[in-house]
Amino acid sequence: ASPAKADPPKAKTETKPVESAAKAPKEASSTTTKKKASDEIEEAMSKVRLTEEGKQIPVGNGGSTSRYQWTQTVEEVTVATALPEGTKGKDLNIVMKPSSLSVKMKRPAKEGEEPATILEGTLSEKIRLDESTWSLEGGVLLITLEKVVKTWWKTVLEGDDEIDTDMVDSTRHISSYEEQTQGMIRKCLFDQRQERMGLPSSDEILGKKPSIPTLPAGVEYIDKKTLDDADAGKEDADGGGGEKE
Repeated sequence: ASPAKADPPKAKTETKPVESAAKAPKEASSTTTKKKASDEIEEAMSKVRLTEEGKQIPVGNGGSTSRYQWTQTVEEVTVATALPEGTKGKDLNIVMKPSSLSVKMKRPAKEGEEPATILEGTLSEKIRLDESTWSLEGGVLLITLEKVVKTWWKTVLEGDDEIDTDMVDSTRHISSYEEQTQGMIRKCLFDQRQERMGLPSSDEILGKKPSIPTLPAGVEYIDKKTLDDADAGKEDADGGGGEKE
């Protein structure tokens, strides 16, 4: 009977180390993720390449500064900056305005000091506040700024290092356009391919007359047939004039 009573305590002492071992990796993983994210941004900032004019060669169509890294598409700008370890959303005071951006800590690191400023300045272009957002991911603050004017930014904040916008990759995948625009692009590409092969266009295949967009008063739509007819008329006029002479 005594051996049977001794078994339960052994089972309990064996499970305790297993529970503690399972919790430890989770805490280490969280800290490791935050440090890794911060290290990646710092590494990117240290690998900046410059043109002969002293401007940054774009990476992800954006660039890097000592405070943040940024990328862009023609519609939006994404800013990434590392935060002090343990920072949460409630610790930040983020103010976005159409022409400015401010990111500060709500509380100072030490008594008697001012709250730390992460980012602050005038934006190089205006943004749409209703479409601009921010989030925290692994110790990194990500800010997405929706552009008012769909153009390539040289920098995020005025006074920061600029990129060479002539080296920006302006190609855009067809799927990024709305459905109606996608259809027009595909039709255009199909017709161009058919023309190179000497085959009928999509309108000719479907038996449709090509649609002509509405033009301003005084502007005439010129197609290939109109040009051919004009050339033929000019040749007839030139020939007639020669006979008279």
